[in-house]
This record gives sequence, structure tokens and C-alpha cells, in this order.
Amino acid sequence: MALSDEIDDIFRREVKNLPAYVKAQGAAGSGIAPPVDEMNALLMGLAVAAQRSFHLLARRIEELESA
Repeated sequence: MALSDEIDDIFRREVKNLPAYVKAQGAAGSGIAPPVDEMNALLMGLAVAAQRSFHLLARRIEELESA
């Protein structure tokens, strides 16, 4: 699987399944934001997804260097 597909899967799993993501998408452009707690959960999901993506990238780089 390509690195970009794996990273997309990580973000899909960590962020796009959160209730805050669905609400934020539904409220886009309306000027209405989801509650702060939900936005914090969304931000945490983004942080976790970014961290896992960096770990995946580092693992791929290590594999290339050792090959």
C-alpha cells in the first residue's frame, strides 16, 4: 500500500469518525461552530493522526535505509 493511502487511512480512522468532524462538516460556512469539547476532541484526533503518520513515515525511512 502506498504511504499516502496508509496516511489517509490513519486520518480517516482517527478524525473522520469523530462526531465533531461530522458536525463541523455540516456547519461549514454557516458561522456556527460545534461545542468546545467536541472541537477539543477533533483537535486531539488530528494530533493523534499526525503522530501516527509521522511514526509511519519514520518506519518507512528506516526500512529504506536498512535495505
